[in-house]
Amino acid sequence: MTLALAILLLLLTISFVIAFSRRSKAQRELTAQLDYLNGAFESLTNDATLAVLGSERLRLALDQLRAGVVIVDSAGQETIRNQVAKRYTDARHADSLVEGALTEALEVTSRGNPVDQTVNFSGPPSRMIQVRGRPLLHENQQIGSVAIVDDQTESVRLDRVRRDFVANLSHELRTPIGAIALLCDTLAEEEDPTVSKRLIDRISSETTRVGEIINDLLELSRVELDGEPRTDKVDPRSVISAAIDEYHPAADARNIEILWDFPAQSVQLKGDAGQLVRAVGNLVDNAIKYSEPGSSITVSAVIRSDSVDLSVRDSGMGIPRGEFDRIFERFYRVDKARSRETGGTGLGLSIVRHIAVNHRAEILVESREGEGSVFTLRMPKESTQ
Repeated sequence: MTLALAILLLLLTISFVIAFSRRSKAQRELTAQLDYLNGAFESLTNDATLAVLGSERLRLALDQLRAGVVIVDSAGQETIRNQVAKRYTDARHADSLVEGALTEALEVTSRGNPVDQTVNFSGPPSRMIQVRGRPLLHENQQIGSVAIVDDQTESVRLDRVRRDFVANLSHELRTPIGAIALLCDTLAEEEDPTVSKRLIDRISSETTRVGEIINDLLELSRVELDGEPRTDKVDPRSVISAAIDEYHPAADARNIEILWDFPAQSVQLKGDAGQLVRAVGNLVDNAIKYSEPGSSITVSAVIRSDSVDLSVRDSGMGIPRGEFDRIFERFYRVDKARSRETGGTGLGLSIVRHIAVNHRAEILVESREGEGSVFTLRMPKESTQ
C-alpha cells in the first residue's frame, strides 16, 4: 500500500467517524469507526506511519474537520493536534475539563485500552462532549494513540426535537382522530339527512383541525431545527406589512380592524425575514382570535436606543398574570373553549418564543384581564444596524 493511499484511507476513515458521530446512533457508530481507524493504521508500515503522522498535508486536512483530533506516538509525545483540538487548551473552565478528558484518554490508550467518555456541562449553555480514544497498532504492536473529541450538543438537540415532535403529534392528534372515528360510526347509521349533514360538517371541522395541528407542529420543528437564523437585512415595516396582509381576511371575517404604526425613521434588522413575519403574524392571529368583533388591534414598530420593538396590541379578554409564563408552553391555552372555537392549536406562541430565541430577542407581555394585551418582540441592539 503506497503512502498516498494510506493517507487517503486515514482521512476518509476520520471523515466517516465525524459524519456518523452526528447521527442519532452516534456513540455506537463512532466506536465502530474508531475500531476501523485502528485497522487503517495497522495496514501501514512503521516508516510510512511516521511519515504520515508528520505530514503537513495531513495536518491541513485534519484542520478541516469539525471534531478535535490528537495523535501521539508510542513514547506519548504529541505528534498532531488539529485546530479544533487546540481550542480546548484555552484557560476557560469548560475547555480545561475537555482537555483533561483528552489527556486521560491518551494515557489510558497508551496502555492498550480503548476509551469512551462523555463530558457534560450544565451551562449555560449546556453542552455534551464525546471523547473517544483508541490505540494505533501495527503488526500487533502499539505505535501510538489517537483521541477524537466531538461536540454532540447539536446532535442531541436535534434528537430531542424529533422525539418531541413525535410525542406531541401523537398526543394532540388522539382527540380529533378519535372524534372523527366516532362521528363516522354515527354517520354510517344515521338516516336523517339533516343530522347527516351536521355530522359531515363536524367531521370536516375536525379534519381541518388535524391539518392545522400538523402544520403548526411542522413549523415549530423547522424553527427549532434551524437554530441560528439567516442574517439578512430586514425592514421591520415589510415584516409588519406581510404579517398584516396574511391575516387581514381573518380580521375582516370577525369585523376587526387592523391598525399599524410605522416609525418615520428608516431602520433595518438582521435576521430571517420569514421567521420574523411568522412571529409577528402569530401574534396578530392570536390578537384576532381573542378580540371581540368590532374591536381593533394595532401593530407597530418602535425604535429605541438599544432595541427595535415589534408590538401587537389588542383590547381583548386579557391574560391572568399567573399565566404569563405558561402561555408559551406547547399546547397550553388560557381559555380552552375559546381556543377550540376559534381554531387555535396552542402552538402559536411557542413558535414565537423559539423565533425570539433564534434571534437572541426578547418576548415581552403586558396584559390585564378584560382590558387586552400587548406582545412585543424586542430585537436587541446587536441585531440592528
